[in-house]
Amino acid sequence: MISRQNKKSIVLYIFPVFVVLVSFYSYSTASVTTYPTEGWQFSTPEEQGMRSQRLVEMMEHVKTYNFSIDSILIVRNGYVVLDAYFYPFLKGQKHIIHSCTKSIMSALIGIAIDKGYIKSVDQPITDFFPGKEFANMDDLKKSITLENLLMMASGLKCRDSYLYRWVGLYEMRNSSDWAQYVLDLPMSEAPGERFEYCNGVSYLLSVIIQNTTGMKTLDFARKHLFGPLGIVDVGWATSPQGVDIGYGEMWLKPHDMAKFGWLFLNKGRWSNKQILPSSWVDVSTRGHIGAALFDQYGYQWWVDSEGFYMAVGYKGQFIFVVPQKNLVVVFTSDLSGRHFPIPNLLLQNYIIPAAEASKPLPSNTEEQARLDALVKSVARATPYIWTSEKEGMAKDGVFKRTASPAFNFEYPLGSKKAAIEYPGQVMVMRTPDDVEFSASVGDIPEGIRLEDFGPKFYSKELESVGSNIRVISNKEITLNCGTKAYRTDITWLWNNALPITTYLVSAYRDGKIIFVCTHPWRYHDKAEPIVQSLSFK
Repeated sequence: MISRQNKKSIVLYIFPVFVVLVSFYSYSTASVTTYPTEGWQFSTPEEQGMRSQRLVEMMEHVKTYNFSIDSILIVRNGYVVLDAYFYPFLKGQKHIIHSCTKSIMSALIGIAIDKGYIKSVDQPITDFFPGKEFANMDDLKKSITLENLLMMASGLKCRDSYLYRWVGLYEMRNSSDWAQYVLDLPMSEAPGERFEYCNGVSYLLSVIIQNTTGMKTLDFARKHLFGPLGIVDVGWATSPQGVDIGYGEMWLKPHDMAKFGWLFLNKGRWSNKQILPSSWVDVSTRGHIGAALFDQYGYQWWVDSEGFYMAVGYKGQFIFVVPQKNLVVVFTSDLSGRHFPIPNLLLQNYIIPAAEASKPLPSNTEEQARLDALVKSVARATPYIWTSEKEGMAKDGVFKRTASPAFNFEYPLGSKKAAIEYPGQVMVMRTPDDVEFSASVGDIPEGIRLEDFGPKFYSKELESVGSNIRVISNKEITLNCGTKAYRTDITWLWNNALPITTYLVSAYRDGKIIFVCTHPWRYHDKAEPIVQSLSFK
C-alpha cells in the first residue's frame, strides 16, 4: 500500500509532467497545418490571434462607402475567420476571377516542368510550336523564352491591356487563330528588358500546356491541381480553337480561390503530397521585374515590397498570400477605375494589423457578435428600385413592374443595379458576366408595326453607339403568358473593334412599346434567356 506521503510525492512529480505534456500537445495541435480538401474549418478571429474589432471597423468602412465588393474571405492558420458575402452575390456562388487565372496558369507550368512535359523556363518558345511559321521573325523573337512569357517581358508589341483600351485583345479575339496572332506580333524591344502586361502571352501559356501534355489545360488542371485540392466546380471559357483561355475567364468559388492561395502559402504541399515543387513557389512569387501596378512581378504573380504576393484580376479580384502572418485573403469585387485597389488598402489598413498575435487572444464576444451581425446585414436581400416601386423593382432574380403596362422577367442571380442611361428605360442591370440588360417602356413609334420595331427602329438607334449594324434574325414569338412579341437579333461593332450581339424582345401593349434587350460580347447562352422570359400580367 502506498502511503499518503508517497502519494503526495507521486502527484507532485506527475503534475509538472502533465503540464508539460498538455503544453506540448496544445502547441503541437495549434501548429499542425490543416488542409481543407473537403472544406474549410471555421474559427473566431481571437482564437487565431486576430482582433475582431479591426475586422468590424473594416466591414463598417466597406458598408459606409458602399464599395462594390462581392465577398471577403480571411483564412488564418488554416481556419476561416471571416466569410462575408455582399448581396446580391451569394455564398457558394462562383465568381469570375479574371486575371487571377494567370497565377493558376503559372502553377500549371510549374507542374508541367516538374512532371517532365517541359524542360525548363529557359526553353525558347519556338520549341513549343514546331512547324509553325512566325511573322516578323528576327533574332529578338527567336530569343523569347518561356520565362519571358511568365514574367510579362516578352518584348512583343501586344497593346492588349487597359493602357491601350484593350485594342490588341479585341484584335486577337477577332482573328482566326489567337495563338498565331500573338506569335506574329512585331517586337518592340529585346525580351526580358521591360515589363509589359500582355494577355496574349498568358493565352500562349495555355497553348503550351495543351501542346506539351496532349491534354486540354482544364483537364490537366483537374488531374494535377484542382482535383488534389478538392476543387470540383470550375468554369473556364475556351477560344474558338478549343484552348482554355489562359489569361482569364475562369470562374471559381471564393473558398476554392483560398485553397489555391493556401497551397502556395504552404510551399506547394497539400496534406501528404507535394502538388507543386517548393522551388517553383519560391521562384514564381519572387519579384523578377519592376512593374507599375504593385511594385514587382514574378511568374504571373504580383509581388508587394511589404512582403506578400497576390493573384490579381480585373475589377478587384484578389488572392493575397501573406506568409509572415500565415494569412490568405480573398476578395471578389466589381470595382472600376480608382476603386480597383481598395482590397489592397483594406488588407494593409485593417486585415494585416488585425493579425497581431501568433497565439490565441482573449475572447471578445461583444466584438465577435458585432462582426457576425455585420456579415448577416450585408448578405441580406434588398430590392433594387430605380424611379419608384410601381415603375419597377428587382429582387432575387426577378424584375417586376406593377404600373401599366405591368410585366416581369427573370435575370441571373448576382446581377447588379446600373444607372438608367436613355429615355424610356425603367431599369438597367449587369449580370455577373458583366453583360448589360435593360427594360424600356415608351410611346409606339409612329407608323412602325411591331414586326418592324427591331429591324427598322431599334437598329437605327444602335448607330449612335456602334457600327456595322446588321439584323441577323427577326421573328414572331409567343411569350409564356400568350402575348405576341418579336425577337430581333442584331450584330454590331462597339468602338469599331468589339463584336456585340443584341438580343431584343419587343411587344405592344396598352398603347405602349415594351422591350427588353441585352448586349453580350460573350456568354451569349446566359444572356438570351433574360429577354425570352418577358411576361405580361
